Amino acid sequence: MMADDSDFDERREALKARVQAQIEASKEAKLERQQNASEELVVDESDLNDAIAQANEEFNEHMASMENANASQLRTLAASLILVGSILGMASGGLILQGNPADLINAFSVIGNDESVDVSGIVLEPDGSAVADVNVELMNVDSGEVIGLTTTDSNGYFWFKSIDVTELQLTFTLDGHTTVERIFIPDGAQIKPITLREGTGTVVENEIVSRDGWNTENAVALSTAVGVLTVLTGLIGVQSAVEARRAKRYRRTQYLAGLALFSRGLIIFGPALILAGMMLLMKSRDQFSDVGGE
Repeated sequence: MMADDSDFDERREALKARVQAQIEASKEAKLERQQNASEELVVDESDLNDAIAQANEEFNEHMASMENANASQLRTLAASLILVGSILGMASGGLILQGNPADLINAFSVIGNDESVDVSGIVLEPDGSAVADVNVELMNVDSGEVIGLTTTDSNGYFWFKSIDVTELQLTFTLDGHTTVERIFIPDGAQIKPITLREGTGTVVENEIVSRDGWNTENAVALSTAVGVLTVLTGLIGVQSAVEARRAKRYRRTQYLAGLALFSRGLIIFGPALILAGMMLLMKSRDQFSDVGGE
């Protein structure tokens, strides 16, 4: 009987030990789960913060990239406007330089013009009264050919019709009066009055010699100089457009663009484009290395 009680107590103690072990194991498992859950929560929160920080960084980088892209587009547009305005200036200068020198001469002097005009005028006494029956001779200065002869009417007027435009000489003669020789180039308008004075001899009135120091050669030289200056300033504008694309030196780029304004492409259209380009460069100046760029 006592053996049975002893065996029962052993089994009870063994069961109790197993139950206690299970309880302890359950507690340990619970603690482990809690610890693991706490660690997982901490890890998740850290990852979330890192993700938020990375997202903010990427957003800021994206915004900066957009700003740089917009500024780059403005700079590209500015360079294009300056380039187009400068090319127009170069084209204008080329047209000036390619002009026929004879045409330039004819623009300032009617020498060599194929048009025909009437030559007319009036002969007066020093007191302003008309002189009739004055012999008037019209001669081509270059060939020495007499083109026409006439006399003044009762009102002192004379008239030659359809005369080629070239250097001419009118000779006015009347007994008892000085002879007047007037060298001129007809322009279709009535020549200024001729005054005959009593006496002898010849008075030469050369209206071609005196031109206040300005002649056809000066006109051609000036036109050529203007053409060369226009082409050179246009080339400077092209260099300015290249500098704008490089975005190295802001002040240099603007100075070159300012000089390009003198290229005068299509009078004002070219300079207007260059000026618009300069204004756009001001908005994108931070992209230049010497202002705000890297």
